[in-house]
Amino acid sequence: MPLRRLAISEVKPFAYAFEAGIGGTMTDVGRTLGSETIGLIIQTVPPGNRASRRHRHVFQEEILIVMGGAGMLLHGDERIAVKPGDAFCYLANDPELHTFENTGSADLVIWAFGNRFPHEVCLYPDQGVAFVEGLGAEVPLDRIAASAWTEDRRKT
Repeated sequence: MPLRRLAISEVKPFAYAFEAGIGGTMTDVGRTLGSETIGLIIQTVPPGNRASRRHRHVFQEEILIVMGGAGMLLHGDERIAVKPGDAFCYLANDPELHTFENTGSADLVIWAFGNRFPHEVCLYPDQGVAFVEGLGAEVPLDRIAASAWTEDRRKT
């Protein structure tokens, strides 16, 4: 088996943006290193920007570590000051919407670890959508129709 090794400094970051004021660059360490199920993205968020839209994951667990800069963690209705060395964990289906906001004068750098599931669903209530990984699409939350065809129903 070959050793899976890389120099993070040699992984090319790519720009991303959801909308004005939300975005920065991402460095996809996990995929570049060859991981099949564990993601590691390094997010670099410029001053005044948020790392992402406020969101929560249905199936994915996240560990978020602040590696540089200063800012705020938006956690539900709370704003929590963050600094390098602060680490946070969100379990699958935790109810709190979350994102980081760079309130400092230097880049905010976050290492984001998470599961990579083909069935992930990420909810963005502020935008009224859910991203469904298996569809590669955002689905309007106000158009979702409940279905009785669930796993629990099929068990009976």
